[in-house]
Amino acid sequence: MVQNLLRPAERSVLVAGYAGNQLFEELGRRMDEFPTLHVRVFLNVARKSGETGSDAEVIASFLHRFRLYNWPAQCRLPELYYDCRALAATADCPIALHAKCIVVDERETFISSANFTEAAQHRNVEVGVLIRSSAIGGQAAEFFSTLVREGLCVRAG
Repeated sequence: MVQNLLRPAERSVLVAGYAGNQLFEELGRRMDEFPTLHVRVFLNVARKSGETGSDAEVIASFLHRFRLYNWPAQCRLPELYYDCRALAATADCPIALHAKCIVVDERETFISSANFTEAAQHRNVEVGVLIRSSAIGGQAAEFFSTLVREGLCVRAG
């Protein structure tokens, strides 16, 4: 379903909160096919338990793993964003970018609880909804743009 959602993308794609390589393979190919396609990916970058490096080191390590394990090597990278508050989170007060949303050309919006992992696709109980509406697509994209403008989500790298 998500591959079918991404295939007709011509202007913009926003992906928030998803994990799993299958989604990014298709998206990377689509970006190469359409060089003007504007893609923003919002991911959860958090400090692992016991990790003591600087914020810059945590982000650099995350970006390295993302490029190595999630993004197709031959494809240009999208704009990557993260919620900077997650790096300062503690066990007592966790903060995560947990929203799961895809917006294509600000006209189709997919919101789901599932990641694109084996567990989510085959073992977990998950639900998602596809909304075909320019109004909803525009609002969803604007929500994430607001997070960037207000400095809650910042560009990685």
